[in-house]
Amino acid sequence: MCNPASFVATKDRVYWSKKTDSHHEIISEHGLCESGIRGVNVVPLEITPEGGNLSLPLKDWKFAIDFAGFPRDLPEWWDLGKYEAMTRAELKGWAKVKLKGWKVKEAFNPVNPLKQKRDKSLDKVALLKNWDSVQNSVQNSVRNSVHDSVHDSVHDSVQNSVWVSVHDSVWDSVWVSVRVSLQNSVWVSVQDSVRVSLRDSVRDSVWASVGDSVWAYIGSLFHNITNWKYCSKDKKRPWHSLRKLWLGGYVPSFDGKIWRLHAGLKAEIVFEISAEELRKN
Repeated sequence: MCNPASFVATKDRVYWSKKTDSHHEIISEHGLCESGIRGVNVVPLEITPEGGNLSLPLKDWKFAIDFAGFPRDLPEWWDLGKYEAMTRAELKGWAKVKLKGWKVKEAFNPVNPLKQKRDKSLDKVALLKNWDSVQNSVQNSVRNSVHDSVHDSVHDSVQNSVWVSVHDSVWDSVWVSVRVSLQNSVWVSVQDSVRVSLRDSVRDSVWASVGDSVWAYIGSLFHNITNWKYCSKDKKRPWHSLRKLWLGGYVPSFDGKIWRLHAGLKAEIVFEISAEELRKN
């Protein structure tokens, strides 16, 4: 996978694409010939930010030739200073297309809900009920809708940023909290073999629900997308109830029967309601 931002230089011009950061696809889109009688006709280039952080100032992004790890001869017309300047000029156009209409700064400095001050005024039941109704479709919706809107390289950078910064720490804290809650309940009265089976089942459900929350949060960063695939309800903002909970300091989890809201650095359970009761409200 090529990194953002990718370009292809010919003797007279530097090319990029609104659709992709794949060098091969840029070459194909513009009908370029990679080699000719005199050798190489194109040079694949990248200008990338440190650590993949697309929110950094463009002037700090690093310029490089991208031969995908394979040494190649450069064409006789190649001039490093000239083509870096040309590529950096094109980078401004690339950024206007690909870094507009979504929350770039937040994507690379994502909100950790367990570090947020809890908003006790939120209607937790209404928000959970809405989230319960769309949760199962959100992950696929975000994966596909964001991919189609911003394409692989930007999508992957945002996903990696949020996953590394938030997902793992939130998941670990939430699972510990749920596990302790179960150990303090009727779980202690069942046989070991049953307990292991229940634990694994609950763990998988909680894991999936936290993952769905993270995907919805990622989706909420792309407010420029107004039609989300696979969502029969609220096609414009299927993530809105999760985002309110997330920014309000709550992480929802679901073990297959019980919805919980977690808050604080230890992901303490601050609200519980059964799925059956929630759907009756």
